[in-house]
Amino acid sequence: MRITNAQINAIMNSSLGINAAATGKLMQQMATGDRIIVPSDDPIASVRLLRIAREEANLNQYQSNIKALSGRLSAAETNLQAGSDTLLEIRDLLLWAANRGANSDEDLGSMAAELLTLEETFVSYLNVRDEEGRYYFSGTTTNQAAIAFDAALANPYSIQGNDGLRKVAVANDVFIEDNITARQILGGGAGFLNQLHELAQLMLNDPGNIGVAPNPDIGDVIGSLDKVLASLSSQITELGGRQNTLSLLKDSQADVSLANQKIEGELSSLDYAKASLDLANYQVALQATQKSYLKLHSLNLFDLM
Repeated sequence: MRITNAQINAIMNSSLGINAAATGKLMQQMATGDRIIVPSDDPIASVRLLRIAREEANLNQYQSNIKALSGRLSAAETNLQAGSDTLLEIRDLLLWAANRGANSDEDLGSMAAELLTLEETFVSYLNVRDEEGRYYFSGTTTNQAAIAFDAALANPYSIQGNDGLRKVAVANDVFIEDNITARQILGGGAGFLNQLHELAQLMLNDPGNIGVAPNPDIGDVIGSLDKVLASLSSQITELGGRQNTLSLLKDSQADVSLANQKIEGELSSLDYAKASLDLANYQVALQATQKSYLKLHSLNLFDLM
């Protein structure tokens, strides 16, 4: 069987092309540090890398959610703690005011003025807003204040927000509530606020009728205040529990992400020692092919006669 020059050229060009392509790909791998340039380089590893990429995207979203949620819960906790401190100040004033024999009407009037200021301060904590202007304690109606006040009404205070709880995804099938409502904080309704306001007005304008039916008595208001304090304490504890859960999830997800990065490196990173050896072999093969081609191309039948 006679091999023509055209066949020799085709074979040599094909061999040169294969070696050149392999060398080029290897050099690209060495330049990028990636073993897998296209999925066909290692289909099984490529599928695993895609799964890891999807999981990492989910983890990044969860971590972002956790960070934002933790910030909102911290702000809510700070305001509830400040509200609790304010209620304790109000309680001290009420205990002082309850000692009727030691206080003149002028004394009660001065206490009432301070009570009204503390009352407004406490309500301001319930109507606090975040940096985007959304009310923390209004349930899902974050565009309106949690507590409304209308001086023209017999009971001026009312809960304006709803009882809706917002939930945030922080892990696969794990959701954590990101808010507490004013109704939860006050133990049901705005009764305590109205009771306190009415008492403060009596102390200021009509101290003689304090405790005279149907007017509130100082002891009754202290009792209502203690219930709100207990509710506040419970909600602060609940927020702390949520923060602990978020911290555990954050650490757990960081560990998973670290493991994913290790696996990803093992699957995709190039073994430079092996790659260098392969590159040397390809270059030797390429040089040998070129020499063979030149030698075959220069052969002449007359040289053998």
